[in-house]
Amino acid sequence: MIESAVRPTAARIQNAALALFARQGYEATTLAQIADAVGIRKPSLYNHIQHKEGLYLALVDQVEAQFFAVQDASLSATAGAALNERLYRLITDLSDFIFTEDSGAFYKRCLLFPPDALADEVRAVNDRSEARIDTALRALHAQGVTEGHWRSADERVFLDAFYCLMDGLYSERFIYSRAEYTRRLASAWRVFWRGVSHTPD
Repeated sequence: MIESAVRPTAARIQNAALALFARQGYEATTLAQIADAVGIRKPSLYNHIQHKEGLYLALVDQVEAQFFAVQDASLSATAGAALNERLYRLITDLSDFIFTEDSGAFYKRCLLFPPDALADEVRAVNDRSEARIDTALRALHAQGVTEGHWRSADERVFLDAFYCLMDGLYSERFIYSRAEYTRRLASAWRVFWRGVSHTPD
């Protein structure tokens, strides 16, 4: 691992800002705190960033890319598998992402509590993300049609149920230990799968 002292300053600024935004939120994080975490003077930040807003939005894009890297890798790894296996793997892989230090917490905080000053920009990113997630989920629903799984879950019902499941799990990530979260995930999965499909878990 490269020591932080020799890493590019811009990368160190992003890492420090990500950690602070994840823990404290946008409004409570100051440029002075970011500079202190990096070990530079506040005026030196402007050699690498234009303003706090731009730094935050760059991190939104960065973490969004990390999320989709996990999603795409999960779906690729299970290509050809049965639908229940693919869905459960996707849920657990996205849960692993949410538990990654800083990035996962930042992602969920950004979804739940976007900064007032950047609400429109963050909402646009979230809308773009949801459209891309919808595309993946529609493909999974189509696989379920082919495999004869659905009881009364049309495409919209399936998407809504999946989002509600993940939103609930993501919220629990901030309340419970990883072991307790894993237990709750397994229980929630069984109810979800039984509710949308004809087939037992």
